[in-house]
Amino acid sequence: MIIALTGTPGTGKTAVAKILNEKYEIVYLKDFEKAKKEYDEERDSYIVDMDYLKKEVEKLRKKEGKIIVEGHYAHEFYADVIIVLRCHPDELRKRLEKRGYRKEKIGENVEAEAMSLITSEAINIHNKNVYEVDTTGKDPKVVAEEVIDIIEGRNREKYKPRINYSEVILSWY
Repeated sequence: MIIALTGTPGTGKTAVAKILNEKYEIVYLKDFEKAKKEYDEERDSYIVDMDYLKKEVEKLRKKEGKIIVEGHYAHEFYADVIIVLRCHPDELRKRLEKRGYRKEKIGENVEAEAMSLITSEAINIHNKNVYEVDTTGKDPKVVAEEVIDIIEGRNREKYKPRINYSEVILSWY
């Protein structure tokens, strides 16, 4: 079983994955160095070879057990369960500022979160088995427990896509 742990940068994917690593095998998409084609200075990020990554993720399907693929584009690959971590845009902005992200990159990510971009993409790609966990104001351990509930099939209905931060966009104008 492959579980995609995805979400906008800053929503807590890596912190939660580190906790989940005690129970599950974690595959971090950012660790596939061969996938990095070039660095985009303007966007302050790498352009990755998605075909290469798709082949690597496909190889994981042959493994036994539950494997979590972590990354902000993990939802773009085959997965049995897709878990999108979400965070209120105001808190996300603070998290990204603390990381030292440039103003433009913060704006791009906060806007994507307010518009539910990753959840929408995940639903469009997979149509089902997409779940959301709100990380706003939560300790990563609490979020990890919620993720485990989804993986293990408990209370899944509670985590169906429902988070809506679109009202925040109105305050920007």
